[in-house]
Amino acid sequence: MNGLPPRRTTLPRKRTQLGTWGKIHRTQLKPKIWRARAKFRSFDGKMRLYEAQGASGPKAEAALIHRLTLLVPVNEEEISPDMQLLELSKIWWAEFEDLDRAANTSRRYREIINTYILPGVGDLTIREATVNSLDRFLKTVRTKNGNSTAKMCKTILSGMLSLATRHGALSANPLREVARIPISTKEVRALTLDEAVKLRRDVHAWQQPTGGPNGLHEKDVLDVVDIMLATGVRIGEALAIRWVDVDLDADKPTVAVNGTIINLRGKNGLIIQDHPKSANSRQRYFLPLFAVEMLRRRQADTARSNVLGLVFASSVGTIRDPNGFRKQWRDARTAIGFEWVTPHTFRKSVGTILANTQGMAAATAQLGHSSEKITSKHYVQKTHQAPDNTEVLQAFGRSQPKEVPGVIFAADEPSDVSLWTTEGE
Repeated sequence: MNGLPPRRTTLPRKRTQLGTWGKIHRTQLKPKIWRARAKFRSFDGKMRLYEAQGASGPKAEAALIHRLTLLVPVNEEEISPDMQLLELSKIWWAEFEDLDRAANTSRRYREIINTYILPGVGDLTIREATVNSLDRFLKTVRTKNGNSTAKMCKTILSGMLSLATRHGALSANPLREVARIPISTKEVRALTLDEAVKLRRDVHAWQQPTGGPNGLHEKDVLDVVDIMLATGVRIGEALAIRWVDVDLDADKPTVAVNGTIINLRGKNGLIIQDHPKSANSRQRYFLPLFAVEMLRRRQADTARSNVLGLVFASSVGTIRDPNGFRKQWRDARTAIGFEWVTPHTFRKSVGTILANTQGMAAATAQLGHSSEKITSKHYVQKTHQAPDNTEVLQAFGRSQPKEVPGVIFAADEPSDVSLWTTEGE
């Protein structure tokens, strides 16, 4: 219109991606000496100039490309949106094993991956692992295999896709948006003192010789029960106790828990793991008298000595299988009418009696939990009894107002006015 040429629109230059280089420029310096140069964008975001020489232009360029290629870290397992979850699981598993998790935890996670995750969603790409597809998968697992299995699948998948998110293959972890998986927890049931007394007496009677095969292994079910009732330790931790962990000569005899028994299926079988289930569980326990007497009796019984120095060894002096003890306990509890009691019930019974007598903090410390919330929710039987506030609540039933600390009764007010007002209002 005004006779001026149309203004040119200049598009912004596309930025060189990390780990790549721009245009290569060749220059002949001398006969048979060429130089090739290019700018490389390093992984700190900065552009740097690199060069190489050769007998010809193509040879100089090839030498430069080789040099630049060496600057890029080799990553045969680069995580991209098109990677299958099967391949992603391998990378995630390598990182998971570097965390030095407990052997039982690793075994369970591997089982969940192989049995549920890979058959269910292993062929999906990261791009296809949407909220909808993952939510549908988890609901299927929940329907067929239960809430706990579905929750473990969600935990593992969340870890895998968190890894993909960190590598830029996803903008956000879709597991954050899937439907919540409810976990129904049974109400805690613990032994009362009267039940514990009866149980111990009946187990003692049950394990007495009857004329049939009944070796040392079967005669000491009560001893294992007693160490759990005396300390609150788990069955695997109880069976891993060695005599070097026991101090019966101290003014207050103690036992230290330093490990637990695990089963490495397909590998070494039963082993003593050099740490208990949690870091807080590694501690020394003061022993009540009934446990001290039991341990002294076992210590004096030379027939029970074994090369491993275990307090509760198997009948042949080897590591005792916690599952084997559980089977023995099922036989005992059925015979004495305590079918509902499991080895973990003894741990809950310790938590309950300590919480009700010494306070929740004492119970938490004894059980080695990281928080009182865990103890209260999973290890202390609820009384379902409200505190005794009858003295205060009796105020509602008095025919004549009476002074209550902190409360001023409005005795002369009409009946439709509140009975009292709080001081300071």
